[in-house]
Amino acid sequence: MAQRVVVVGGGVSGLTAARELTRAGHDVIVVEGRERIGGRTHTVDLGGAPADLGGSWIHGPVGNPLSPLVDEAGLDTVNDGAWGGGTRIVVEGVGPLDAPDTATVVIAHYDWDPAQAVAALGRDGSFDEGVAWFLDDRRLDGVARDTVEFGIRWSEAGQNIAGTPDRVSLAGTAGYVDLPGGNVAIVGGYRRLVEHLAEGLDIRVGQPVRTIVHRSDASGPGVTDVTGVTVVTDTDSFDADQVVVTVPLGVLAAHSITFDPPMPEFDERVARLAMGSLEKVVLRFDHRFWPDNVRRMHYVSEHRRFSDWVDISAHSGVPTLVAFHNPRNADVGSVDERIAGALEVLRIILGPDVQVPVPVAAHATDWMADPFALGSYSYIPIGGSADDMLAIGGRWSDRIVVAGEHTVPEYFGTVHGAHVSGLRAAAAFDIV
Repeated sequence: MAQRVVVVGGGVSGLTAARELTRAGHDVIVVEGRERIGGRTHTVDLGGAPADLGGSWIHGPVGNPLSPLVDEAGLDTVNDGAWGGGTRIVVEGVGPLDAPDTATVVIAHYDWDPAQAVAALGRDGSFDEGVAWFLDDRRLDGVARDTVEFGIRWSEAGQNIAGTPDRVSLAGTAGYVDLPGGNVAIVGGYRRLVEHLAEGLDIRVGQPVRTIVHRSDASGPGVTDVTGVTVVTDTDSFDADQVVVTVPLGVLAAHSITFDPPMPEFDERVARLAMGSLEKVVLRFDHRFWPDNVRRMHYVSEHRRFSDWVDISAHSGVPTLVAFHNPRNADVGSVDERIAGALEVLRIILGPDVQVPVPVAAHATDWMADPFALGSYSYIPIGGSADDMLAIGGRWSDRIVVAGEHTVPEYFGTVHGAHVSGLRAAAAFDIV
């Protein structure tokens, strides 16, 4: 039976759910707080070329749930390969590593397996504990040991997972499924996939949701209320039979949306998970001045500022570098100061013989301060579990379904995780 459905959130999860529900014959409205769709995928024009400020890659295209959608939309892609290829590693106080040492570090880094660390320790532990075991087990020493430790703690836990190494759960991370095939970027940016998902949908932007009133069937003397849900925004309200809530974990944890009546078990599950804090500085230049064979740069330093760099020129069409950082793990200054700080580190990485020019255009993100995100993406901390992610997702009552990358423990923190959650949310309507 066709129902009226409000989908809260116009990111990939919400758009996927709305698309599937519309195809199934339901009457669907998407309510988005921002003045744009896409959520934590956000492609902008920077220096005359597209730049993804949020999600940027399809990680592992082989068997990836997003790959058929990309093919359906007829989008061109560029494969940036595995992260270890074409890497320049510079260690503070030591200088650039030579080719053999770089190979040793990259191989050791990719030998890291949190599931193996969990098995060896016999319990769930933190990344810090797992890394200490790994370094001893592999008998690494000297600069190689220091560099591998830095990479796993501050690049893997601190940036890829976007948490703090002493808080990230080994067991929770071990449940993540790495897909093969490298890292694929969409030519023109993620907005092209978002636009394809949104085609034909009824989307209302600029509508921050504040309250969701959900009512079950009721009867008895004096009962006059109708069943259903009411989604209340700053300026409007939407009545429906069902609601699909796809806002990020950070928004749920901040209680930016009130559920009436409350859902205490839901709140407890949310509180056991964590929102990561990965940010970018995107730099556009008028010419390439770094070596042609360098596609990744890694700077090992005590201050941990702007330690990881990726060359995205191949899919932006112009010389472009992206510096990643986690403000919770490194003092990178204010948002306005981060571009200058990134350029300072870039000069150190490339050395005094390379003249780093002024960028044609630059942008520093601040997802932590974005009220519709409050962070980059979710992860499982010590004390939380994959069961918490699974429990949050799906049907919470005969009126509420919840989705988002934070509900998919095998793909948390990814755009394909968000897409999968939207598909699962739509499938939940088959059981009502």
